[in-house]
Amino acid sequence: MMKLVSGHIIPFICLSAFGLLLPSLAQSTTLAQLSLAQLVNSAQTVVHARALGSSCVWRNGEIWTVTTFRILENWKGSSAPEVKVWMIGGQINRIMSYVPGAPRFRPGEEVVLFLEPTHTGDLSITAWGEGTFRVRFDARAGEPRVTQDTAILPEFDATGYVFQHSEIKNWPLRVLKLRVKEAEGGYVQ
Repeated sequence: MMKLVSGHIIPFICLSAFGLLLPSLAQSTTLAQLSLAQLVNSAQTVVHARALGSSCVWRNGEIWTVTTFRILENWKGSSAPEVKVWMIGGQINRIMSYVPGAPRFRPGEEVVLFLEPTHTGDLSITAWGEGTFRVRFDARAGEPRVTQDTAILPEFDATGYVFQHSEIKNWPLRVLKLRVKEAEGGYVQ
């Protein structure tokens, strides 16, 4: 049996604990991106909307950004003409809370949002960036197009050990609307 000098016992215990934890640290978590059908099924409401403005508030010791949207169209479910969407993080005075992946919106910005109620009854975005689609008008194509917020992030396919892109990027707005209605089991006029 090895005899430990009292000055070396703490480093030995720390090194041993790290050795025991190493296998669990070596495992990683991969989050699979939701399909459009999964997003539609998860969301209570899908809306085409315009951001009117945002404000930050304290709630239960956390900063939240509350953005008000004017609804241009309801694609799934129904909503009031204006809705408030709550996302964690924001800035109040000199205190900033940054939460990676929590979408932020500029006044006047047009978006398609997949919304669901939180446990407090407020509205939030289903799967955050996955449920956020930015709308921009493509003058060359002569129509609005949408890009999912997660379009810049590749998804890792563990079976093939490759990164792939399965997001929605630069789709015509009408095509996204059609696909949402198809996934919901409805139709578009």
